[in-house]
Order: sequence, then C-alpha cells, then structure tokens
Amino acid sequence: MTVYTRLPYKLFNFSFTHPLLLNRLIKPKAADRACANLASQLRSSLDPEVILAIFKQSTRQYLPLCNLAFHADNCTLTAELSAPGNANLRFDLSDDGYALGQLECDLEQNLTMAQEVLLTQLAKVLVHPLRNALEYQKMKLLAFQDSLTGLANRNKFEHCFHQLAVSSYKKQMNFSLLIIDLDGFKRVNDKYGHQTGDLVLTHFAQLLLQFSSERAQIFRFAGDEFTILINDADKHSISCFAQEIRHAVARHHSLARFKLSCSIGSAKFQCNDSLDSLFSRADKALFRAKGKGRNCAELSPCV
Repeated sequence: MTVYTRLPYKLFNFSFTHPLLLNRLIKPKAADRACANLASQLRSSLDPEVILAIFKQSTRQYLPLCNLAFHADNCTLTAELSAPGNANLRFDLSDDGYALGQLECDLEQNLTMAQEVLLTQLAKVLVHPLRNALEYQKMKLLAFQDSLTGLANRNKFEHCFHQLAVSSYKKQMNFSLLIIDLDGFKRVNDKYGHQTGDLVLTHFAQLLLQFSSERAQIFRFAGDEFTILINDADKHSISCFAQEIRHAVARHHSLARFKLSCSIGSAKFQCNDSLDSLFSRADKALFRAKGKGRNCAELSPCV
C-alpha cells in the first residue's frame, strides 16, 4: 500500500497497482477543473491567511501535502496540517513581473512529474488572489496607522471605541478613555523645529507602547495628543496607570532633556455615552489637569 491510497485522487488518471505507474499524466480536463474550482473558492476572501488556508484545503484533495508556508519580505503565513513531511518543494510566486514571495510546500514524499505539474498550475491560480489580499491588508493597515509614530491612528481609535461600546452593552464590561497631552511640546517645535518635534513624538509613542496590552490600546489622536482605551479597570487602577505613564515620561532621557511632561484626563464609559460625550468628559478632566499646573492626572467625576 502506498501513502496515496487514502487521498481522493478520483479525478486523475493514476494507477495504484505499482509505484512506477504514478508518473502517468494527469488528465488535462481534470487539472483544469481543479484549477477552476480553486479559483472560485479563492474569490471568497481578502484575508491572506484565509486565502492560504483555502489553497491548502483544495490542494490537499489532490496531492500528499503536509504543511504550507508563504514567505515575503514583510510577512510569513503558515497553514499547518500535520507533522513535517519527508520532502520539500518551493515556488517563487510572481504576478505580471511583480515578485510576490515564495511558497514552501511540505510533502509526505517526493511528487511525481505529473503531480509537480498540477501543483505548479494550482500555485499560478493562487498568485493573483493572494496579491490582492496582501495589498488590501496593506491599505487597511495604512488607513488605521499613524505614519509618523506607527501607532494606531484616529480612524482606528473610533473603530475600537465602537467595538468596545458594543461589547460593553452585550457583556456588561466597562472601559475607560485616557487623553494624554505632551506638556511643552509647542515650545520644542518653535525652538528646535518640526524635525526635532517629530523625533520627540516618536520617542513618546515608543514610551506609551510599553503600556500597551490586551487591556490597553494606544492611539495617536492628533498632534501631541494621544489616547488610550483601557478595559475592565476601576478608578484606582486608572489612577495608578496614569501615574505610571507620568513617571515614565519624567524618567525618559530624551523627553526629560527637553523638560517635557504630560497631562492626563480620563473618563469611564457610561451606558448612554457616545464617542463625543465620553471624549468630552475626558477632555474636561485633561483641561483641569492643565489648569493645576500640568504634569498631573485628573479623572472625570463620572469615573
């Protein structure tokens, strides 16, 4: 018995009576149907991981495939099926002269000539949908990412707020908003120029990322104003979190060099809150912190 007998090769002109006969050609019409079926399935998604998973499932019907991996300059996608196989095959994928990346196929054993031809045909079908999916994800990332600091931007902030608001209604899970303003930033811009100002913002963003977690999402809202959405935290936790950020700014060499500090205002989401109403309460708390001489944190009375 060979390893191929448990796979559904019904569409193909294979004979399982002797391994040497496995190099017989796959029927052209059967290969065309396999490619057409794969192309139809790949139209259903713009998620690169889903695209690769669909390719894996479809290819598995015809070939002794164990695992798949797609390697590009800025990403690696995997679709694992089982333990590592005994053979490996790599394809360079390109679309209209554009080098997409490399497809790595982990196989139970070396393919026959006919199987390699089929895999090559299926890989060609994969290229265009995968490129579309990767470009879509890239555009989606750019739409939600601040180009200077790399933090999530205002669009992403609004998107995440609405997600948390829905979760709050359904699961009775509370969350809070923190607005953080970099004290003295205008002075840095005026005295040292915008390039130095951009560097300061980048350092501040990197500092805030240290506080990022599954519970705390960090955003650059506008200019030197940053926001944090934090889940499931009470008044004391929010206050401690804000003070930790202030102390981290005071200890940061690059920020301290310019005598910068930060002021923080926070507010807890209420069941009747819109984004505007929650932001307004946190912004008023921030204004009070500024009025107290800056470099402090204020909580909205509703927290």
